[in-house]
Amino acid sequence: MQLTFLGTGAASAVPLPFCDCPLCRAARRLRGNDLRARAALLVNDDLMIDFGPDAVPAAQRMGKDLTRVRTLLITHAHGDHFDPGHLVTRVAEYGCQNAPPLLLAASPASLAQLSAWLEREEPGTGLGSEGGRQRMNMTVHAVTAGEAFPAGRYTVTGIYSHHAPDCDSRLYIVQDGDCAVFYATDTPAFGEDTWQALAQTGLQFRCVILDHTYGILPETGTVGRPVRDHMCAADVAEAAAEFRARGLLTPDGQVFATHLSHEDMLPHQEMTAYARAHGYEVAWDGLTLAL
Repeated sequence: MQLTFLGTGAASAVPLPFCDCPLCRAARRLRGNDLRARAALLVNDDLMIDFGPDAVPAAQRMGKDLTRVRTLLITHAHGDHFDPGHLVTRVAEYGCQNAPPLLLAASPASLAQLSAWLEREEPGTGLGSEGGRQRMNMTVHAVTAGEAFPAGRYTVTGIYSHHAPDCDSRLYIVQDGDCAVFYATDTPAFGEDTWQALAQTGLQFRCVILDHTYGILPETGTVGRPVRDHMCAADVAEAAAEFRARGLLTPDGQVFATHLSHEDMLPHQEMTAYARAHGYEVAWDGLTLAL
C-alpha cells in the first residue's frame, strides 16, 4: 500500500494568511516542510480520505491523477475536509468528460450536510436524490460506526470520533489485503471506547496516522489538560505508546502525526526531533510511504 500526504495542516493551514506568531513567521522563512496545506491522504492513487480546498492543487503539484480515484472517504462535514466546489465539476455542464464512477462515504449526519453544500454550490447535485447521484456519477454509502464495508479493492471500517458530534465524525481503517492503516483526524485523545473498537477489529496496523492539531502545550496551572476536540503532542505520544502496548501495531508499524496547526507548535525540524524522542514521526506535505 502506498500513502501520499496531500496535506498535513489543520483547518487554517500553515502559515495562517494574517498571523504573525513565531511559528507562522518561521514557516514563511523556512518554507519546505514547514508549509502545510489542509490535511488529506491519497491511498494507492484510487482512494482519498477527505477532499478539502487544497486537495486539487496539492495533487497537481505532486503529479497525482485524481481521475483514478474511485473511493472518497469524508471524515466529517467541516470546510477544511470537504470542498463542494471541486466535486461539482464532475457534472457535464462544466465540460467534464468521462468522469469515473465514485463512491462517496461518510456518516449519515455528515452526508446530509455535504448534500446540502453540493446543492447550494450547484442545484441538482444533492446526494439525496437518484437524479443528483446519477448526474455526478456517484454512489453514496452511509458509514455506521464499527461497520466494515467493501470499497473496490479495500475493506473500510468507520470508527466513531468524539470530534464535532453534530457531524457524527468518523475515523477510518483501510485494509488492502493483509495491510491495514488507521487514519484518525479529527479526534480528541482516545477514550476506552475507541481503544475497544480498534481491538474488536482484530487488526494490527502497519501505519497509524493521528491528529496533532496542537503542539507542546504550556503549563495551564490546572490539574489535567483543557477540554479539547483535537490532540496535542502529549496526546499523540501517549497514543503511540498505547498502540504498542495493546499490540495494535505490527512489529514494524509506524505512527505519524498530521493535521498540525500553528498553535504551540515548533518548526518542522524541531517538532520532528521531539516526536522521535516520544515514539512517533511528523508527516509533511508530499510525504509518500510504501507499506
